[in-house]
Amino acid sequence: MKKLLIIIPFFIIGCATKNTVNNYTLNSYPVESQNTQKTLSLSISAPPAFQTRKIYWQKGYEKNPYLYSQWIEDFDTLLQKSVFNALFDSHKFKSVYQDKKADLNLQLYIAEASHVVTQNGSYVILDIKAYLNSRSKDFYYKIPCQKNAKGAVEAFNKAVKRFEKELIDWL
Repeated sequence: MKKLLIIIPFFIIGCATKNTVNNYTLNSYPVESQNTQKTLSLSISAPPAFQTRKIYWQKGYEKNPYLYSQWIEDFDTLLQKSVFNALFDSHKFKSVYQDKKADLNLQLYIAEASHVVTQNGSYVILDIKAYLNSRSKDFYYKIPCQKNAKGAVEAFNKAVKRFEKELIDWL
């Protein structure tokens, strides 16, 4: 009986800590730019795979979510908040709105956001299509990273930082 009382706590502790879920977010980076009096409206759309908290990895044609790592919110929501903050912090616009009419209407479409794993390494792909009134631009990033969710998240943050800077320059 004493042996059983000693073994049970170790079993419970081992089960409780083995499969913890790691939550991640995208960091927002302020970017400096010039002042203007125009207002900007921002909206983001994405396929259902990116309207989720799942972080996807891809090997060949197989695409799966990480089991114990996820975003703290849906990926498209995180990206929208991060881009909104970067645009607001840039001081390039009089005001920045989400999903409202303004002088400039910026629509972003997340075409791809995956962690690709190969035999030789891994990398993150972030592909965003931007539409501003009558203009459009494709922002494509391929950032090398470690073969795990934490490495992918670090690479996603680098890609988003570059995207925000290039988007503000383009605007």
